[in-house]
Amino acid sequence: MVSKKYGIWLVMILTLLVSVWLTIVQLSLPYMAIDLKLESDKWVVSKIYTDSWAASEGIKVGDILVTVDHMPPDSERLSQERNVNSIKSMDINRNGTLLQFDFSNPYTQPISMNQLVIPLSLFILLFTFSSFILYKKKDDRAAVLLTLFLMFVAIGYLSTGAASRGDRFVWMVEALTITFSPALFIHFLHNYFSRAGIYVVNRKVVCMWYIIMSAWGIVFVVDALNVVLIFQKPGSATIPLFIMFSIGMVCASLIQARMYIRYRNTTHRALLKYMMIGNIGAFMPLIIFIILPAIILKHLIINPGVAGSFLLFLPLTYSYLVASNQLLDIDFIVSRLRYFYIIALFPTFMIVAGIGLILFERNIQEVQWVQTFLVTYVTVVLFLYAKEVLDRNLRNKVVKGVQEFEQSIESFSRRVSNVMKVSELERCLTNELLGLLPVHSIGFVERQIESNVMTLKSTQGLEPLESLLSDLYCTMPAHPSVGDAIKLPRGYCYMIGHGRGTQHFVWIDDKSNHMEYNHDEKIWLRTIITYVGFVYQNLQLIEGLVHDLDTKQGEEPPPWVLRLLFQLAEKERRLLASDLHDSALQDQLLWYRKLEAITHDDEQLPMATRIELEGVREGLLDVIHQIRETCNELRPPFLKEMGIIEAIENLCAHTQLNANYTITFCHQDFRVEMGDEHVLALYRITQELLRNGIKHSNATSVELLLHYHQQQIFYRYKDNGVGMEMDRLQTSFEHMGLSGIRERVSGLEGETYFRTAPGQGLEIEIIIPLVEDDSAEFRGSEEETA
Repeated sequence: MVSKKYGIWLVMILTLLVSVWLTIVQLSLPYMAIDLKLESDKWVVSKIYTDSWAASEGIKVGDILVTVDHMPPDSERLSQERNVNSIKSMDINRNGTLLQFDFSNPYTQPISMNQLVIPLSLFILLFTFSSFILYKKKDDRAAVLLTLFLMFVAIGYLSTGAASRGDRFVWMVEALTITFSPALFIHFLHNYFSRAGIYVVNRKVVCMWYIIMSAWGIVFVVDALNVVLIFQKPGSATIPLFIMFSIGMVCASLIQARMYIRYRNTTHRALLKYMMIGNIGAFMPLIIFIILPAIILKHLIINPGVAGSFLLFLPLTYSYLVASNQLLDIDFIVSRLRYFYIIALFPTFMIVAGIGLILFERNIQEVQWVQTFLVTYVTVVLFLYAKEVLDRNLRNKVVKGVQEFEQSIESFSRRVSNVMKVSELERCLTNELLGLLPVHSIGFVERQIESNVMTLKSTQGLEPLESLLSDLYCTMPAHPSVGDAIKLPRGYCYMIGHGRGTQHFVWIDDKSNHMEYNHDEKIWLRTIITYVGFVYQNLQLIEGLVHDLDTKQGEEPPPWVLRLLFQLAEKERRLLASDLHDSALQDQLLWYRKLEAITHDDEQLPMATRIELEGVREGLLDVIHQIRETCNELRPPFLKEMGIIEAIENLCAHTQLNANYTITFCHQDFRVEMGDEHVLALYRITQELLRNGIKHSNATSVELLLHYHQQQIFYRYKDNGVGMEMDRLQTSFEHMGLSGIRERVSGLEGETYFRTAPGQGLEIEIIIPLVEDDSAEFRGSEEETA
């Protein structure tokens, strides 16, 4: 059996052969496209299509048909079809003159742009693109379905011109490809987006669609073979065929629209909109301006070749999706097009109305009015788009001063990035304004919000008018925002910032040439003032923070500062432990192994030297052990995994080996889930308490009690050491670790209480609050009761 991979390539080869056959049919069979009507028992030419062979030979409306292929006209056949397509010769009577036309040589037939050139070009483009997709996505089922859809569209479009010659087999190809195109497209959407978790339609709907299309395909094939005369009039099956195609593509567009509405707030928004617009742009012109007018009005709104050229949206849409990992900013494009469509309506109506006034004496049909409106509308939209592109590319070069404003904003932003004070920012803004605008005076005004008192802080250039502050007081809005412009009798005032009950403004004098500020200057001013406002606010916050720190010097630092400092200290501890472990410890191990190898392998080594080296080896082993202990203290291993209870128990057991006192740790079924910050804080506090007991307390017993009650952690330390006076305890904070304990607890917004006296030991009680969301208490007794 032929594998699926090669099966799709066989289909591609088959479509290529079919396209060659359709092209040969068009070139070998003449295309007359003459509509007839019966007048006084004579067949008269009523309509001739402009791209037909008959039109190029000079046959005109009103000519009387005399013979067809040297035979009298078949009245029975013409009564049914009312047209002449594929013939080899004909004689006509024009105003009493007999004219003969020979169409037997197919090589003299003109090549139709609408029926051959445009469809064949589209087929070549879609065939090339489909081959590229299959080459890149060999095992992708969605790629296979997309390829089949594109090939069916291309073959269906190409077969339309060949079917107009009257070939029945071509008509069968056209009917099958056009009928199944919407079903393949819906199947492709289902397969492609289902992998991304996007619901398109139920799979049963896809199967049902195939069944319906298959039934219609069988109907068209049976009619084409004349097995059963389903459509009474020859050629009348074309209308139902294109109605089914239109219904299918409209349903596919509605499915895409529903997908976009449902998933417009996801990351697939751009992809869904891009594909929806591409498919609507490809098929809707064909349906709206060709199929529907042909069915309803019996006229075409636009040229079929123009409508068919919109199918180029298909390769453009999908080739971009395949070739690029990024999508165009489709939201921006659609918003610009929507804007152009709206503003193009008024000039279009005006132009069409002007054309109507000029040609009001002529009898213009409704279809021609529609065509005139569409051509004018599209032309105006394209003109607006071209104007925007030219404006974007040439405006800086043609309009004076625009490029200076853009460069000014870039250079100003670079200079402002180095500003550290408000005064420097004001000086930088003053230099920029005086350097680019033709003004002679600039001032900075400060307003007290509560008292509404305004003062002129500083000026540059000429002194402003004495009435500046009074004018600003009269025109001041109730709630000005940063960047708002306040028009004064002379000049403009912009708000650049506020803080600590004050508002700050910059006043800019009128231009020295007595001209009004133009649009570009106003836009530049608003942009640079808004940017200054952001920087101004940040500098105000920084200066205010520095001022607060200066005024609170000597007071207790806030908890967030303590927490930040301890976090930085813990980060440095981790880095130091990592450096010790990766450098010093590894080097010590290396030298230890070398020394061990010398003492054991060298048999000629003197005994005295061997004994000394053994001592060095033991000392080196002690150093290695000490470094490991230091690393463990700097960065406790598996602290998060063990939990606070097991970590403290291990710490107590390890300390007991080197301490002269016994340690009793009671945690009273402490079952609280704490954050990493609280776990580390309790561990560090325990380290410092046990270390203090070894160095200073001379105790023989140490008790640790940890319990939780009413969203608070209670931690108590008590020893039976020498104790001290409470007055001395306060001064000892400078050389003991107790101050670090108190500050660490304060960083967690907790409280620390000390109780001691000479000969009565030391007792420390720590209370740390826990937010309800950060803790989870498991109370076994309550659960058992429940």
